[in-house]
Amino acid sequence: MAEEFVSKENPVFGRKVFFINASFNIEQLAKGKLRNMEYETYLIEDFRQAKCILRQNPDSICLVNLDHVDEKSLTVIQYLNFILSCEEDETLATIFFGVLSINTSPKQMNLFFYNAKLPCGYVPASPNREDFAETLSCILDVNGAKGRRQYVRATCEVSGNAFISIAMKSGEMQLPLVDFSSVGLACKIPDKLCGVIPPNTSFPKVDLWLYGVKLPAPLVILKEFKKGDINVLVTLFAKNVTTEVKNKVRSYVFRILEGNIDKQADYANPDETVYPLELKKKSMVVNMDDLPTADDVGDAGELEEIL
Repeated sequence: MAEEFVSKENPVFGRKVFFINASFNIEQLAKGKLRNMEYETYLIEDFRQAKCILRQNPDSICLVNLDHVDEKSLTVIQYLNFILSCEEDETLATIFFGVLSINTSPKQMNLFFYNAKLPCGYVPASPNREDFAETLSCILDVNGAKGRRQYVRATCEVSGNAFISIAMKSGEMQLPLVDFSSVGLACKIPDKLCGVIPPNTSFPKVDLWLYGVKLPAPLVILKEFKKGDINVLVTLFAKNVTTEVKNKVRSYVFRILEGNIDKQADYANPDETVYPLELKKKSMVVNMDDLPTADDVGDAGELEEIL
């Protein structure tokens, strides 16, 4: 399926993926399967916070679910007007939009294809989660959601809340984390340890402490480098680390990242725009009422000619 998409130049560090008006199925995928596949996904609970959050996260992907979810949901036309208003906003010009919907009628699909720029396309929201996850994965990959990184990483304050306890010849040492992911950790090391631990050194008994929780984390040393004023030791989890530990580490990664987005939302000025229930004439390329329905089209070949 991936070969159906054409690759394009994408950010080196990938793109955050935001979902607006997520259904239960989409929410479960965004917080479960897609995160397990190492996509950096978030939910925007209130569309009025969307523009402020997206402005603070340029080059992101934003997928809007068109289907009615609750009383806060907009109509299909209102969501289209929302996307069009973002296209007209220079501060949101780097956002890659796509739409999700159970409704795959030609009329609704063409309404978006004819009127909006959708780098992430119009995606059928299949009730089969595995199929839906595969489709989303293909779309996210071609739009550079991961970039060159393959694992989502969280940066943490160099403090006593996240550290490893490691046995050295000189005794037990606590090394605070600089950042971490589900495949490894970067730690701050003192000057006296610089150049002491060669690459590929194994530490089979390491305790990883994440905000009061202790996890067994066997490590292998990858490299050492200087970051500003601190010395950083980069490690990978050893092959015998358990899946349970990796999953817990990933959950802490997203706990930190979600906290950052929540702070952005807390300080966001809500979008008070009342999005129209019909397209503005000057913006409208094709009126929804003028688009062919499935009944108007005899077969797939005729539909292709119309498109």
